[in-house]
Amino acid sequence: MTKGCPQTRLAMLWTNLASEPLVSLYTLLPFILRKEYVANVFQLSIFLTLRPVLSLLSFCWSAYFKKGRSHLIANLVGAFLLTYLPFIFLPWIENFSFFLFAAASYQLFSRAAIPSLMEIIKCNIPKKPREDAFSLYYLFGFIESGILGLLFAYLLRSHIMDWKTLFSCASFLGLSSILFFRRIPVIEGKKVDQPNSIQPWKESFYLLHKHKNFRYLQWIFMFGGSSLMLMGPAFSSFYVDTLSLSYTNMATARFVFMALGVAGSTFLWKKGLRVCDILKLSLWVLIGMGIFPIMLLFAQLHIAFLYLGFMLYGVAQAGSHLIWNLSGTIFAGEHDSSPFTRVNILLIGIRGIVMPLLGGLLCQLFGDVFVLVLGGGLCLMGLLFVTKIAKIRVANLTRLRDF
Repeated sequence: MTKGCPQTRLAMLWTNLASEPLVSLYTLLPFILRKEYVANVFQLSIFLTLRPVLSLLSFCWSAYFKKGRSHLIANLVGAFLLTYLPFIFLPWIENFSFFLFAAASYQLFSRAAIPSLMEIIKCNIPKKPREDAFSLYYLFGFIESGILGLLFAYLLRSHIMDWKTLFSCASFLGLSSILFFRRIPVIEGKKVDQPNSIQPWKESFYLLHKHKNFRYLQWIFMFGGSSLMLMGPAFSSFYVDTLSLSYTNMATARFVFMALGVAGSTFLWKKGLRVCDILKLSLWVLIGMGIFPIMLLFAQLHIAFLYLGFMLYGVAQAGSHLIWNLSGTIFAGEHDSSPFTRVNILLIGIRGIVMPLLGGLLCQLFGDVFVLVLGGGLCLMGLLFVTKIAKIRVANLTRLRDF
């Protein structure tokens, strides 16, 4: 079938739709912690460190747990179960330590599921329909998040339902994805030996050494991702303390204007990924991420800059999501894409060990505005660095076709 396995396409669609409520709530969580519980910058830094640092453990899960294509469904179902299950019990366990455990489990296993998920999609859906479906379903999910974000903001502002109950309900919905993936035909493949303790690490560094363009792509994401992690603690304090945003302001920016940016650019990024050089395309993501903090700083003059900034960030995020998730399938060709995807996850963990805590420290010492300026500057530095080592002229970035 030219469009691939129907069960896989349905599972992809439902996974995007069913996971979005929890994704939307989790996105608002630093803002909730700062606004409702007056969490300080250091506490926010610790919380924000969970996501990238646990990517290292996600790397280990995907590298060591049941190798081989025949185990992909089992790996994915196990990761989904551990992603959503702890949050279901949140309303009944009044313990901040359990909340951190649930958040850590979510961050760990939602990342750990990605290599198996992408390999299942790669095996069951051909390249062009795969890219079409991936971008379309991501767009559907973001449109859903726009509606849900405004609904969640209303519920939280009106105290109709507390945030813990919302998390529990969203987790129940996310768990339903398991039912769809259980229906996908088992993917046959030759038996693969379990790796020794250092093989996945050696394999990752080998891929970075062997594939020059893949290494350059990781540099782009290292600069862009490090910038966002560095600014993470500053974002929440800047939104609450400097801009004095309400839940409605934050939800409108994050879920309406960012969704507009995603919706307006997703199909352009998809087309670009098909016909353009992936490195030049990724550099435009880096440029968008660098513009975002500048727009936030101008938001002190008028809130319209906040909305414009989030819309431009949505454009960058749409490209980042598509390139980051599909880069493994692109560079792997006909081979197993999981090792490439694991490299993506591993490097998130490496930069996450330092950047959120460094951002929190700098925020305490010099203020959130300084950290936002530094984050934007880091993106510019990354742009200049990658164009130099990849021998790309900045003036030629508008000519996106292969050079």
